[in-house]
Amino acid sequence: MPKRTIPHVENSSQILEHINPDKPVRVYRNLHKKVISVKQDGLVCCHADNVVLQNCKFIVSKAGQKRVRAEKRKNVHSYIKGTVVDARATDHILPFKWDILYYNPYTTDFWTMESNGKEVESAEWVDVDGTGGTLPQVVGFNVMYKEKTK
Repeated sequence: MPKRTIPHVENSSQILEHINPDKPVRVYRNLHKKVISVKQDGLVCCHADNVVLQNCKFIVSKAGQKRVRAEKRKNVHSYIKGTVVDARATDHILPFKWDILYYNPYTTDFWTMESNGKEVESAEWVDVDGTGGTLPQVVGFNVMYKEKTK
């Protein structure tokens, strides 16, 4: 059986050609290709340089995180779930300030806002740019924080 070819695209408008736009996707950094993988219905639909998502949730698998910390080897255990939208979809609410978000399995337990260190649960909009170095830059708008449990 021939190996499935996964297309490489530049942005969300091109991603929309490879997915069902009515269903959410999961996006994460591809550790080998150093691009963003876009997964829907259990399959990687494409690799992308940039993706804009709406109605996003930030997911971290605790088991995967534990394995990374124990083995000191990265694995895919964290992703952003949301609906892909064309980057122009945010134009009607400009100007607004994007907040920088990050996740580091060795130093944080959850996705975190860079400016205040708060744990992030969701965001109305997220822009993931994988073109600027080893880690993609993730920025969010209208970010909601995790409730602290006691």
